[in-house]
This record gives sequence, C-alpha cells and structure tokens, in this order.
Amino acid sequence: MKFKFNNIRLFFGASIVALGMVSCELDDLDINVDPNSASEASLELLLTNAQFEGLNTFGGGLNNSTMGFQAINTSSDDFNFTNSSWNGTWNYLYSGPLKDLEEMINAADAEVTPRYLGVAQLMKAYYFTTMVDLWGDVPYSEAFKGNSVDEKNLEPVYDSGADIYADAFRLIDEAIVNLGKSQAVPVRGDIIYGGNASKWIKMAKSLKLRLLIQTRNVQSNAGAIQALITEGGLITSAADDFQLRYGALKNPDNRHPMYQAGYAGGEAGYSYFGHQLMSEMLANRDPRTPFYFKRQTSSLLDPEEPTDKQTIPCSQRADCTYGYFPLSDFVADAVYGVSASSLTSSQKAYLAGFFGRDRSDPSGIPNDNFLRTTTGAYPGAGLFDVSASLTGGNKFGKGDGIFPIITSWMVKFYMLEAQIALGVNTGMTEAELLADAVSDQMAKVIAVGTAADANAKADISTWPDEYSWPITYKTDDAFVDEIEANYPADGTANQRLGYALKQAWFANFGNGYEGYNAFRRTGLPADIQTPLQLPRQYALSLPYAQDEVNLNSNTPNKVYDSPGSAVFWDTLKFQY
Repeated sequence: MKFKFNNIRLFFGASIVALGMVSCELDDLDINVDPNSASEASLELLLTNAQFEGLNTFGGGLNNSTMGFQAINTSSDDFNFTNSSWNGTWNYLYSGPLKDLEEMINAADAEVTPRYLGVAQLMKAYYFTTMVDLWGDVPYSEAFKGNSVDEKNLEPVYDSGADIYADAFRLIDEAIVNLGKSQAVPVRGDIIYGGNASKWIKMAKSLKLRLLIQTRNVQSNAGAIQALITEGGLITSAADDFQLRYGALKNPDNRHPMYQAGYAGGEAGYSYFGHQLMSEMLANRDPRTPFYFKRQTSSLLDPEEPTDKQTIPCSQRADCTYGYFPLSDFVADAVYGVSASSLTSSQKAYLAGFFGRDRSDPSGIPNDNFLRTTTGAYPGAGLFDVSASLTGGNKFGKGDGIFPIITSWMVKFYMLEAQIALGVNTGMTEAELLADAVSDQMAKVIAVGTAADANAKADISTWPDEYSWPITYKTDDAFVDEIEANYPADGTANQRLGYALKQAWFANFGNGYEGYNAFRRTGLPADIQTPLQLPRQYALSLPYAQDEVNLNSNTPNKVYDSPGSAVFWDTLKFQY
C-alpha cells in the first residue's frame, strides 16, 4: 500500500497550479521531481523503520539510564540531569518513529489494511505510554501538525499522562479488532512478529495488563485485570515475547547497544556494573552470573601502589558497602563465608574480575576500561565468562542480542503483583507463579547466551568439569527450586511483593523500565543500596528537552526530581 505525505501533496498541488498558469509545454522536463526523494512510502518500509528506530532508541541510552536508576549499572545513578540530557532523544523520537507511526495510522484503511493499522496502533500505544512513564505529560493530540495543510501547529499542547493512557487503552482495543480481520496482502516489514496477527493480539493483551498494573494505585483495576487473566491469550511463552532482536552487522551497525559499548570500541567502554547486583548474584550462586557479566582481569591491584590505589573502586571513599571485591570483607563473607585475608589466591583472582562501582560512587574515572566488568552473552550477545580476558575463537561475540520489552516472565510478574496486591486469582499459588517467571527468564538467558558464544554450555551441571572457576554455581532447576522454597508465603503482602520484585530486579536485566516503574509504583525492592552521593533527588521523571523549553511555549515548568513532577500514576513519589 502507498500513501503520500501531506507536505508532498502540498508541494505537487502548488506545482500543478503554477503549471496551469503558463502557456508553454513543460511536460518533458520533470523539473519538480527529485529522483532521490521519494514522494511515496510503503506501509512496509514505514513499519520496519518505526519498529527498529523506535525500539532501538528506547533500548539504548534511556534503557541504560533506567537501569542505572535501580543500581544495575552506574549510568545516571546520581540522577543529575539538565534539559539537554535527553534533547536529541526527544527530538529523534518525535521526528522519526513516532511520526512514521502517525503516518501509518492515517494511511492504513480499517477495511483494506486493518492488520497494518492494528500493529501501528499497538506500537503507538507502547511508545507513548513509555514516554508518559519517563516524562509525564507530553505532546500527543497536536504532536504531528507541524506540516499540516489545514491546522499547522508548531507549538503543540502537552496532553496529560492520564489522558494519553486512556487513549492507549482505546488504541489497544481497536487494534485487537483490526488484527482479527482478514487482509488480502500479508503484513510485511514487521521485524518483531513477522506479521503474525495472533502474536500481536497476545502482545496487545499483555500491554493492556502492563498498563493496568501501572495504574492500579490511581484507579480500580482488579476487575479488568481478572477479566484479562481469565480470558487468557497473554504472552506466557518465549515464542510470543515482544522483543527486539538486533543484528550482527558492523556497517551499518545494528548490533545491541550494550554490545556496541562493551566490545565495538575495543576495550570495554560500558558503564560500570553495580557492585550490589554482582555481589548478590555471586553470593546466591546464581547461574545467570557468567551470562550477564564478562570479566576482563584476574590481576589483583595493590592499594599501596599509588596508581593502583587510584584505580581501585571506591578508593576515594570510606563509606562503600562493597568496594574492591578481592579486598572487601563484606564481599568475601557474602560469597565465600570468610574474611578477605582468608581468600585463596584463585578466589581473589576470580573476584578481581568483578570490577564495578558502589552506587553513585563520586570518585573520578581512571583509565580502567581494560579492567571493568563488561557486558556478557546476555542480553547483548557478547562473550560468556569463561576466562578473565576477551580472547578465544569467538573473540568478541556477535552483538545480535535482544531488548526484552514485554516477555512471558514480565507478564507473570504482573500477574503475581495483581495476585498479591489486588487479590486477583491466577489459578496458581504465588510461589509457583514466581518460579515460573524466573524459569522463563533463565531459559531465555541460556538461549540467547549459548547462541552468542559457543563456549557457553546450556547444561549448567557440566560447568564444574568444563570451567576452572573457584566457585560452583547452582543448576537452573536447583536455583529456581530454592527461590520457590524461600518464598515468604506467610508474610505480609508487602513482604511477599518485596520478595517477588527483588527477583524481578535480577530477572529484568537488560530492561531498565520495568524496575524503574515498579520502584516508583511500590518502593520495592527496598534493599537497594542508597547512593553514596545525591546531587539530586530520585528522578521521578525526566527533564523536558531544551529545544522544547526554547521553542514551545506550552512546555510545562517542572523540577524532575520534585514530588510535584511525578508521573500521574506515581502515588508514592519516593524521596531519600
């Protein structure tokens, strides 16, 4: 299907009028046709561009920072922003993928191309509710009238987050109807589900569940959530996961953003991983550890040597909880049950590779790229952590990892939260549902990780014989069984939800939005390390783009870390 952009229509309309006013024949000159600028774009091409460019944008710097908000890494972990921090991201979203989706919705026909329309409606609902989750009120109803023939508007109003969410529910319901219709031509250009309407309908219902969970503190959603769960048709298996699969091309580079930061520039340039995350996964003998993290060193730094001292994590602070792992009594006790001085040389060498930062450590950044723990085989499709070096037959991995967006395990965490907080009946015990969620995520970690690096073995029980680590990780079954057995079934609702969301904190590695939203919604998990410094309070939203502040008089005045600037569904308004 083809459509013409409004500004192209205007251009050619004006050309026709001008040609009608002259007497000479100009038909053969074609002077108003630029062969390098297409006047038509197919729904297929628009869909591909809107999906990749939009999801890649959400899966890049924004995702990295939202992980930092929850101490997964150290990106933006002190919440210190300006209006310039996300200026380019904001402008790109509105001028690119969001505009493409709007053109698709305007051009698609509910009777001729209903499935294209349904997919575009769902992408719009996801993109804009995500923007509400990040910025609060944003331009929506008037956002794309800058080149309108009839209602040109260069200063769109900011619609309330609540109104945008309400329209998203409408879009989802309409999309389900449209995707249920037949269409003469197949949906092409769909890099998520390959045009599979049944999978898109599962995504639609799962997105609806996500938004109902998100708004459960500001409206009564128990009945609607129960109806969704009873009806079924949610994403409950990996085959239906809503995720972006990256490629392995170097030029143009369409590899995973975490991979690009960790490998594509040579020595690892990825921001530091959070010490709490790595320490707790080591202490738990979590079998996802060598998939998540890739060590680069086994050399022990000497705190008595000036250069080493300046390089050691938290060397400029006296109040770190974790510090430098091989010399930390806290870490040594948690992981091995001994003091740091009692660690064996192989244990010290192993811990030396887990080189990150305590949360919001304000120390300077030394020349330590070659020491930092870098991203592993999941989710960025780098290397599995066989040894403390970027070596081997598959030296740098592939980079064709995933951005997990709405997955089977996330849906099960939503269902679990609804069961704990709202009394919804899922047909399973809370502990069983939690175990299912973690099992699904571990299976995805292993699938992505083993595809990325042949050194990764899917059968975890063989690891002690395969690798020479001075640590034995639990098998995936034993690990999940332990999580289920330790579930505080007799605890308060807050204790049970806290336990579940702590497991979600580990599981949603690679998607910072889930943890960021859950924390603002619940204040859980409550045991995440407090930042060592706080130049600003917890980021309850993001600051508006500088260009909007300068050029759009409708841009609201807000202080992004102030309770008054929290997004509409955030009733907690967390402050340290």
